Amino acid sequence: MYPKVALKKIFMYKQTMKFLIKTLVVTIVISLMPIVIGELAPEYEGFNLEAADDTKKKKTRKRVKLPSKKAQKLLQTVQPFLEEEMWDEAIEMLAVIGTDPKFTETDRARMHWYFGYIYFAQERYDLAITEYEKLLRSEGSDFKLQNQARFSLAQLAFIKEDYRKSVKYLLEWIEEEEEPSSQGYSLIATAYFQLEDFRKAKTFIEKAIEIAESRDIPIKAIDEETGEEYETGETKKAVARENDYLLKIAVYSELKENLDVLPIYKILAVNYPKKRYWVGLSQLYGQKDRFLDQLGALEAAHEDRLLDKQREYVALGQLLFMHQNPHKAAQVMEYGFKNDFIKEEEKTLKALAQYWHAAKELKKAKPAYEKAASKSKEGELYIFLGQVHFGLDEFEGAEKAIRAGIKKGKLKDEANAHMLLGQVLFEYQKWDEAIASFRKCIDVAEKQLSDKKEAQKKKKKKIQDQARKWITYTEGEEERVQALILKKKALGLGSS
Repeated sequence: MYPKVALKKIFMYKQTMKFLIKTLVVTIVISLMPIVIGELAPEYEGFNLEAADDTKKKKTRKRVKLPSKKAQKLLQTVQPFLEEEMWDEAIEMLAVIGTDPKFTETDRARMHWYFGYIYFAQERYDLAITEYEKLLRSEGSDFKLQNQARFSLAQLAFIKEDYRKSVKYLLEWIEEEEEPSSQGYSLIATAYFQLEDFRKAKTFIEKAIEIAESRDIPIKAIDEETGEEYETGETKKAVARENDYLLKIAVYSELKENLDVLPIYKILAVNYPKKRYWVGLSQLYGQKDRFLDQLGALEAAHEDRLLDKQREYVALGQLLFMHQNPHKAAQVMEYGFKNDFIKEEEKTLKALAQYWHAAKELKKAKPAYEKAASKSKEGELYIFLGQVHFGLDEFEGAEKAIRAGIKKGKLKDEANAHMLLGQVLFEYQKWDEAIASFRKCIDVAEKQLSDKKEAQKKKKKKIQDQARKWITYTEGEEERVQALILKKKALGLGSS
């Protein structure tokens, strides 16, 4: 068994949290690329989630201003160039709208939108901002196009680290949007986090998560006969984006407010399976003494081949062994050694050997014990190696290993080592040496175990009594064997 304290120290939660806070802004991947262009009317792809509050006051619907037929034909022609990212050709074609008086103000507003999109995609951010601002000032632009421009301007302001302006545009966007998306609230929360206004960041990130989790997603399956995907008629609850949960954890940490992060890590590990989430979840379970759950999380990470550190494999091996699965514990360690995640050190080789030993896989335990014993400054591992040889009826190897262990010394129980050696010698009829070992067992126990301590006194009596019985048994067995040999000779059967 391994002490609970040791298991709890496997992964340090405080270090995990410090790393999370330090790298949050780097790891948050908010979509800061321009929105995808529709065939004629640009739409927010991925930004049309239903708001959580269905009772909120709906915005007054306004009529969408469509481009002229001439502009529609031109935009249809431009579309393939945009899809192939042939930006220069697209700009040249769109520029006609700005010079030909036959095009309307609505057409020119649409032109500014496309220019903004192209410059955004080219990372020419200042030009993109100019075009989107022209669109907002244009009398020909409709409310929908303007609000899309506001969102793009918010993204651009965020990229340029002008977080206050980003918030300004996003709040205007929310005001005009009929069903603001979770991603819009998430971007505001991130901007407030950058401004170190953690209280507002908390409000908006919780709203973002609430909106995202309010949806039901149809469950799909694959038809085995046709191979086509179909909806099963069942649904499951949606989850927020990965970085929304990370931001929530970071915000609560900055505010020094308590937050049960275990449910969040469960969501992250299941829906965004990455090593840090499974390992973090395992560590959190360990803190709550939920060791079976701790094992399950770490085992899931191993099965997904996410673990790559020695301490992780050692921890998993310990947990498996603690939960009575030494065979799998050994397999996990073997995998770690094979893939160079675990170094061949005394402690790691000892663990591998003990797991195989406990699993009664003696042939597999033997080489691990041999390597571990050769690296050890103590003789204990040679005694274990001797036990394995003995279990395999390899008496000569057992004798050699046990003697090596006794010679190296620093044994936890030297008396038992001499007892084991005597038993090995008995098995291949080295009677005198066996008796000498049992007598040595009695002498060592007398010297090392005190009569003043009750536990040691009982142990001494027990082992000395056993050794005396073995001496008597050995002497009797020696006489019996000798008598049998003499009898065989008298009968002319030889000594075999």
